[in-house]
Amino acid sequence: MGYKLKSAFKPSERKRREFEDIEINLTPIMNLVVVLIPLLLQTVAFINLGRIDYKPPPVSMTTPSQGEESGASAGPAEPTILNLVVNIRDSVTQISIFGDVSGENYWEIPLNEDGLHNFAELQRILHFIKTEKVEPTFIKTETIFDSTTNKPYEERIYRLEDAHTIRLAATPNLDYQSLVWLLDYTQSVVVDDSLYTLFTQPVLCQLQTVAVLVK
Repeated sequence: MGYKLKSAFKPSERKRREFEDIEINLTPIMNLVVVLIPLLLQTVAFINLGRIDYKPPPVSMTTPSQGEESGASAGPAEPTILNLVVNIRDSVTQISIFGDVSGENYWEIPLNEDGLHNFAELQRILHFIKTEKVEPTFIKTETIFDSTTNKPYEERIYRLEDAHTIRLAATPNLDYQSLVWLLDYTQSVVVDDSLYTLFTQPVLCQLQTVAVLVK
């Protein structure tokens, strides 16, 4: 008795299903985002970061000629540039104004007993320079618009063109923390429980650049 083989299943007679384009409903997701944004703003922590703006080292620094220093051609005149320089060396801190390397416009601060730089004495001398040398040249107060903060601020204008500038130089082996302290201590000082502004425009210079002015 023979067996008859069954034929393969015939193709389905059902019609192929056509897919329709369905627009995604974003309303539930948008509602969720709208609810989450106020929640995130309430739990976020804002941190105020301190920043000190400074200028990079200048390409070159020229010193006035002997004729300009002596004033032989123009006669005696009051200085218009403070030229405040602070030079941090391994064993001493040197401070100079008006380009002097000796006399009443030049100071040397030795290290503390612990071998660290005496930034407190540096602040005292800078406060003396600001009150005795800079403040007498005050002219007026102007309102200046700060483009970084989009806010106006009052700035005191002095006859000295660089009344707010301090040039900082240091040996290559000065550690980073001491450099940060140097920038902080030259900005302001507390006098009689009041904060007194010193020199808010630091300029970082190389030691070789300032060696001509401060020996």
